[in-house]
Amino acid sequence: MAVMLWLGLWGLDRGTMWRDESATYQMARRTLPQIRDALGTVDAVHGLYYVLMHPLLALHPSEVTLRLPSVLAAVATTALVAALGCRLARPRVGLWAGLLYAATPVVTHYAQEGRSYALVAAGAAWATYLLVPAAGVGPRAGRADGSSPGSASLTSGFAVEADWADRPARGPASVAGLAGRGAGPGPGTQVRSAVSVRGGVPRLARAASAPGPRGRVTGWRWAAYGGVVAVTALLHVFAALMLAAHALTLLISRARRPVWQGWGIAATGAVAAVVPLVVVARRQSAQLAWMRRPTPGRLWAVVEEFAGPSALVLAVNLLLITLALARPRWRSLTAVALPLICVPPVLLFALALHRPCFHERYLLFTLPGIPLLAAAGVDRLVGTVGSRWAVAVAGRQVRTVVGRQIRALAVGVVGRRVQTVAARLLPAGVGRPGAVTRRRAAARVDRFAGVDGLAGVVADRRRAVVGRRRAVVAVAAGVLAVGCAFVWQFPLHQLERQPLSRQDDLAALAAAVGRLTRPGEPVLYDPPKERRIAIAYPRPLAELRDIALGTPGPASGTLYGVDVGPTELLRRLGGARSAWLIAADEPRVRPLKAAVLTGRFRLAYSLCLPGIRLEHYVRAGPAG
Repeated sequence: MAVMLWLGLWGLDRGTMWRDESATYQMARRTLPQIRDALGTVDAVHGLYYVLMHPLLALHPSEVTLRLPSVLAAVATTALVAALGCRLARPRVGLWAGLLYAATPVVTHYAQEGRSYALVAAGAAWATYLLVPAAGVGPRAGRADGSSPGSASLTSGFAVEADWADRPARGPASVAGLAGRGAGPGPGTQVRSAVSVRGGVPRLARAASAPGPRGRVTGWRWAAYGGVVAVTALLHVFAALMLAAHALTLLISRARRPVWQGWGIAATGAVAAVVPLVVVARRQSAQLAWMRRPTPGRLWAVVEEFAGPSALVLAVNLLLITLALARPRWRSLTAVALPLICVPPVLLFALALHRPCFHERYLLFTLPGIPLLAAAGVDRLVGTVGSRWAVAVAGRQVRTVVGRQIRALAVGVVGRRVQTVAARLLPAGVGRPGAVTRRRAAARVDRFAGVDGLAGVVADRRRAVVGRRRAVVAVAAGVLAVGCAFVWQFPLHQLERQPLSRQDDLAALAAAVGRLTRPGEPVLYDPPKERRIAIAYPRPLAELRDIALGTPGPASGTLYGVDVGPTELLRRLGGARSAWLIAADEPRVRPLKAAVLTGRFRLAYSLCLPGIRLEHYVRAGPAG
């Protein structure tokens, strides 16, 4: 969380907003009735986000305030990704997954943007986190000992005793351990299965957990899950696609009928809450007219952006994900992460073939699946290396282990067997021992067994210390690898803090227009959305006359206002000797106002700026 917070606050004030952020800035600063009226014509999918931003910008309208909620949402998402890794696997997997998520450049891109996408990602991660215990998914959803998933400390989670899959065979048991085996477990002793199974879950723990949270889930958990899904989908309607991913997770996990019933009720309630928004958003689909039908290459571009984007980091991440999928160690993690990263993009791609709407920002909520799978791949790799090392060490200690076990068995022999063993241990040539001799021999055996038992205890403790050290080294190596990936992509992180990282720089455009124009000159915006320059940074353009504006945006229920018709525009231009035209530099946009000016004005010069054309027209004849 600290890493994500630092990355989010680093360079947060870029000194400019881009076009989408300017829409948030002006809409959230309107009154609630004005926001309601505007949402009937435009940006209904962002309505809840504008309402949430309204009180923040009312307190302090600035670019930092505009982006700070996205930073906090990215921090929350990082924490939830780490928590998912801990719950579905182990603490070190959660640590690596959280760091990988925070170090991804596209995450910091949207963490420093005044739009809803970082909040949507946080909501989807929260919903996924609520799904796991509600559906009984994961090795720690219902443990036999009743402990909570987060009860183990970070160090204990890394220790070799908790390492079920690659745990090396224990050495010789101590004398007390052998004596205790025959007596059975004492009071308060927790019994675990010694048999390791795939998924890193003891069979006893899995059997005990099956009838609990999988069969009798309390209703409040599903209610919380459905509420979070509904709010997230209201922040952006495409977030509802996470329900399809969660359905596949339940299918892979072989959820029981009560789980399906609880999930179905929660999902139905969430969809019912979002249906009105879908109906309104469908009427406003013209806002996406700039999009084109995607090609399969767009899907690969999303993979590159989310798992890279540099070639080296992309290759390593894909290799680790392949390792995690080819030899799954944490099947529950795979069941959660793989559908999350695969199902929503495929569904959105299929929908975009019918109505173009495919963009990476709409899929940001699926990104946590990649660091979770990559961290699971690292854990598999570390476990494989550790298991081979343990086997090699065990092979060198076979004779010692066998000898200690044979001598330790003598302690459990009583009565005449002890005497017989003692007699056989006497040097050759000595006669049949008397009672005193037998007692001395027995004491000799006890002394040997005591020394051997102490050696066994010391060996067990030494193995535990070595196991913990190995685990700490493995964790540190994983953290170092993430740090190296961050350093390798550091230029990309620097670029994200520059104005050029966005589609346009409204502050620079406003300053350039202000330098070239004179106070009182008329200015026209073609189309009206280019008025966002003056709305976001009004000071450089404050003394220009917006001669084509008929009704401002707040009063008209639109983003950028309503312009007058051509006849009224010519009437207003009647006494003007010159006029400025700020036109969109887009080939698909028809310059309607330029056609009006061409009849009575001639183009003096044109200047191409990033995203716009600034044209100066002067009257061809005398002013009328």
